[in-house]
Amino acid sequence: MNGEKKLYWLIAVVIIALVVANVFLVYRTGICGKQSLTYTNTASKEPSEEVKKIIVSGTGYTYARPDLALLTVGVRTESKNAQDAQQQNADKMKSVMDALKANGIAEGDVKTSSYRLEPVMRYDEKPPVLIGYIAENVVQVTIKDVTKSGKIIDVSVSAGANVVQSIQFTTTNERLDELRNSAIADAIQDARQKAENIARSLGVELIGPAEVSLTAGYEPRPLVYELKGAETPILPGELELSISVQATYTFK
Repeated sequence: MNGEKKLYWLIAVVIIALVVANVFLVYRTGICGKQSLTYTNTASKEPSEEVKKIIVSGTGYTYARPDLALLTVGVRTESKNAQDAQQQNADKMKSVMDALKANGIAEGDVKTSSYRLEPVMRYDEKPPVLIGYIAENVVQVTIKDVTKSGKIIDVSVSAGANVVQSIQFTTTNERLDELRNSAIADAIQDARQKAENIARSLGVELIGPAEVSLTAGYEPRPLVYELKGAETPILPGELELSISVQATYTFK
């Protein structure tokens, strides 16, 4: 009988222990469920408001009279043999250099642009026949007084130059930087005015620029000149420097 009572008590204890364990598991599950729900609520918050943008472009221009001229001039000679062609070219080129120096062009303001020596062939015979050689020496001359551009062309031709390829009007790097900075300021102001006009029309408040990029264009006005008269007239016109920007403005 005592043995049976002990067995009953043992079974009762086991049952009680199972009930207690089941209650504990239910309680833990409830806590975990609450924690999981809380995390989900945090993740489901409303996303941040999207940034609103206005994209505009602006352009700025600056104009200036050029203070430098770059003249490309040279000598072309032809002879039956290469040595004679070279020698004739060297003699005439020396005369041109002396004339430039006599008219205020410093040695450092003259640099070689190209030099070539090539055969001249007659192709109407078979095989082609060599009939001579051409030598050509071309230099770039920096003229720091643009009013003398026509005179420098004339004295070069009078001294033996028979190649005048081009003349380009420009300015110093320092002055070009000043012109560029002025054009950038005007381009940014132009872009901002456009953004403000758009924002005003839409009835929104402009916050400020978020991104700005720029491109530069530098182009002299077309050269106008005439090859006649006692001195070749050169009309340099004006230099035009333009800057374009693209700006992104935010608004609310």
